[in-house]
Amino acid sequence: MQTAHPGRIRLGALALGLSALLLAVFPLARPFFRMNIFAPEETMTAAGPAFASMAWVLSHYLAMLGFVLLPGGLLALYALHADTETEPRAFRGLLWGTMGVALILPAFGVEAFTMPAIGRLRLDGVRGLAPMIPLTYGGPMTIVLILGLVSLAVGAFNVAFAIRRHGHFPVWAAFVFAIGLALWLPLLPRPVRIIDGLLIGLGGIPLAWSMWRSTARGRATANGIRLEAS
Repeated sequence: MQTAHPGRIRLGALALGLSALLLAVFPLARPFFRMNIFAPEETMTAAGPAFASMAWVLSHYLAMLGFVLLPGGLLALYALHADTETEPRAFRGLLWGTMGVALILPAFGVEAFTMPAIGRLRLDGVRGLAPMIPLTYGGPMTIVLILGLVSLAVGAFNVAFAIRRHGHFPVWAAFVFAIGLALWLPLLPRPVRIIDGLLIGLGGIPLAWSMWRSTARGRATANGIRLEAS
């Protein structure tokens, strides 16, 4: 398969691989606690130290960066399907996936910037913060996050089906990556979140590697054509 603009494809492949790696690391580094919006005082007692910890902040920064990089990988995948019969499905994957990321990132802004401040106030002895739990996690933020996760899942599976029909990249990796993204649900327990992160890494990294290698095959094909012509 000959690829146009191999440097750009490699940059997109790098973005996809780093995105998958960071999203796989996130549940391994993130502190967990029992979330119950109907018991805000109990939840705040457990969440305060987690919110205020460096592990919480760094893990959410890493996940945010992972989601920021993801559209770059989706764009490169779309470019690899341009001018083929799978282009419409790849475009839908890019569109839905990018919209999903745009809707997911605001929730990360709240968790990376607002909740650590609340956690520090709680540890400093400030009371009356418990209502922030249901107001934050039971409000519009969660609705927007769910819409983003659904959109991301639709986009990921559109890309996976485009790859299956195209036939130049590992289909298993595309579907494992799509399943991992579709199951990225913040309220799931830690073991499930860790397994889900591993699915994202096990699917996304080999897929990115195959994209990287496709540029080398494309250059080899192009060089062969030039040699025959000369």
